[in-house]
Amino acid sequence: MSELEETPRTYSGALLAAIAAALLLGLGGLIWTYTLSTKLTSQSQELADAKAQNVKMAAQLRETDERLNVATDELKTSLGLTQKQLDTRAEELQQRESRQEQASARLATEQKQTAQQ
Repeated sequence: MSELEETPRTYSGALLAAIAAALLLGLGGLIWTYTLSTKLTSQSQELADAKAQNVKMAAQLRETDERLNVATDELKTSLGLTQKQLDTRAEELQQRESRQEQASARLATEQKQTAQQ
């Protein structure tokens, strides 16, 4: 047994290769984690910017809707007045036509009476 104790220990090539592979994989994992962290940070910033843009666009949309509602109300009022004016004018024309028909009927009656005399 003394021979076994005297022989120096040597690390095998497989063990050294495994240690080197583990170190490389660890280093690769750290680089990959850093890359993902950087991408996550930039994506988070872009998301925050997009949310801010959405809030701004929503405010502009509400403002535009309000302006359109005001303009629509004004047009409704204007159209309502115009429609009332048209209705009034149509009634006036119908009354005028009715009076003209009555006058024509009277004239025809008077002409018959004159012709009979």
